[in-house]
Amino acid sequence: MSRPWISPRDRAFLLHNTMNGSVQMGKIERRVAVLRDLDVLDGGEFPGLDRLIALAADVCDANIAAFVVHDETQAFQLSTSYGTRETMLAAECMCTPILETGATLFTDDARLDHRFAQARYVHSEPHVRSFAGAPVGAVPDLPLGVLAVGHTESGRFGPLEVQRLERIAELVTSFLTARLEGIEAMRAAARTEAERKRQHLFEQIFNAIREGVNVVAPRRGLVEVNPACLELIGLTREEAALRNYKDPRWQGFRPDGTDYEPNEFPVMVTLRTGQALQDFPLGIKMDDGRTRWLSVNTVPLLHPETSAVEYAVVTMKDITAQLEAEQKVAAHTAELSAALAAAERASQAKTEFLGVMSHELRTPMNAVLSCASLLSQSKLDPVQRRTLGVLEDAGRQMLVLLNDLLDLSSLNADKIRIDPEPVSLVRLIEDAAVIWASDVRSKGLSLSVMIDPELQAERMVDRARLLQVIGNLMANAIKFTTVGGIVINAGPETGEGGVQRVAIEIEDSGPGVPREAAERIFSPFEQVDVSSKRRHGGLGLGLFIARRLAVAMGGDISLDTRPGLGSRFTVRIDAPLAAAPDQRAPAEESCPGPAERRLEILCVDDNARNLYVLSAMLRAAGHGAIECTSGAEALELLRRRKVDLVLLDMVMPEMDGFDVLARLRDAGGPNAETPVIACTANVLPAQLEAYRKAGMAGVLAKPIDPRAMLEAVLAAA
Repeated sequence: MSRPWISPRDRAFLLHNTMNGSVQMGKIERRVAVLRDLDVLDGGEFPGLDRLIALAADVCDANIAAFVVHDETQAFQLSTSYGTRETMLAAECMCTPILETGATLFTDDARLDHRFAQARYVHSEPHVRSFAGAPVGAVPDLPLGVLAVGHTESGRFGPLEVQRLERIAELVTSFLTARLEGIEAMRAAARTEAERKRQHLFEQIFNAIREGVNVVAPRRGLVEVNPACLELIGLTREEAALRNYKDPRWQGFRPDGTDYEPNEFPVMVTLRTGQALQDFPLGIKMDDGRTRWLSVNTVPLLHPETSAVEYAVVTMKDITAQLEAEQKVAAHTAELSAALAAAERASQAKTEFLGVMSHELRTPMNAVLSCASLLSQSKLDPVQRRTLGVLEDAGRQMLVLLNDLLDLSSLNADKIRIDPEPVSLVRLIEDAAVIWASDVRSKGLSLSVMIDPELQAERMVDRARLLQVIGNLMANAIKFTTVGGIVINAGPETGEGGVQRVAIEIEDSGPGVPREAAERIFSPFEQVDVSSKRRHGGLGLGLFIARRLAVAMGGDISLDTRPGLGSRFTVRIDAPLAAAPDQRAPAEESCPGPAERRLEILCVDDNARNLYVLSAMLRAAGHGAIECTSGAEALELLRRRKVDLVLLDMVMPEMDGFDVLARLRDAGGPNAETPVIACTANVLPAQLEAYRKAGMAGVLAKPIDPRAMLEAVLAAA
């Protein structure tokens, strides 16, 4: 059965205070608390109490006597004259009315008394008829139990027996009071010993703390200090007790070197304001002249009634080494920041150099290749056509070197973009073989292509990037192979997690790669040996770019080689199957192609050669070409005359392409919405992003490819 539980601490409090009635709580709770302290409810033994019960039976001439207590619901016979102890419901107990009223009660015949209508002993063994009960106290105004006598015959008790019973009840009260006082005395002694042990433990803990700890009172100053604190401040306990914060020998200063005023010390702030401080930096000058830096925390202890600050507890730790290390790190960080800034300036200078180089090289190359393209459309004799072919090959070779440098810039800036689309890998690999077939034949080599039939279905890959990777590997194989041939082998693979991949092998019969150079050749500007750069040319960027592109496409490139027996480069990339044609999103309906009509196109370029070539290619395609050599001239013409499209050089003196575009849009007029395509040699990633943000309809990279130009013109118009 559930009974109220009172903690040992609260029980001791009740035992001490309930006797004088100072604790305001219910009588039942108070009774239960005291009875538990007496060990009454837990089966305790009371030999003296048994003798008092027997005395009550003899004095009152009763054949039944008992001492009864109960809690909320149950009654307990703790001692009886006949040796039997019993527990019953409180409602069944004849003593319950006495505990409720605190008054003595007796009756001649319990059967006739309504207060005992449910009493067990009246209606069953031992069939009590005469009954008398007197309350037993031990605590003022709080009956703890009842001393009761009974007889199986009616009319056996009168006032004399009741008086005798009350006197014996007083003896029982004295017995229980003495027992309570003994328990209290033992507990007080135990508390004193526990307090002594607790104080000793506190002192041990206080002295064992490795952080400095001291306690300061508002008017008394230092109250307590541990050894670690004395060690930190470099004083003995006596010296520390004699110093205060106004002592000129006690100097404290901030990290910037300025002194603290006495009322600014952390502990003084806490004593004055009650505010806790955390990680407060404090420098002190030691007696030996050294500076020690402390991190100080302060916590106020408040009076429980007035909430005034009684004490301030101060903890501190030495952070001198930490600050010195931080100063070194700060100095090193400053050096690193300066070095990083210098590196960033160098990188920016490199980027700017690449942009300038791109412009300066692409501008003349645009004229060279475009003129060669125009000449190839005219009637030439065999010697002239061969000479023109040499010119075109040399120009394309220079363009490959320039593109490698620009690809390197994009890769280093992590701005490479992969655009997968449904591609027939069989067609792509065959196209790559056709592109390089003439170079293979020109060296007297053979070329074999083997493609697994399972690659017939279209796959999602970036066509241009994959062609670039295959082209770089083919160029490398052709460059270093003099006898034998080259084999292209392609087939499907399944990667981790069921990812669909494709593997493309390019194997040559060249000299192979030494083991120590097998990984190095994938680094930029590296070849097998320095002399090979002179024999074969190139910048040593092809394999580096190919691997970075393969990684961007979810794969990598591996090399299997043995010196003298050739090399096999294997490209593995993610290539999931494309959706079936009827499952793809419907393509946008193409508008009537502007190729069916003649467009009026304004060409703006300060380079006369580029302007001539651009106009010539447009006229050859059936379009009208208007030429302007400056931005100001172009804006004047556009103000007066409507055109279909503007091809705009981005690098011009006085007014560049950005200025021309901005003024064209702001001026309104007939060409305020006319599409503008940037024609430029500056095609670094950041520059391309700038053209897009400026509102260009497209970008044509110099040297301008005629087919790319016409496609861009049609798309923009």
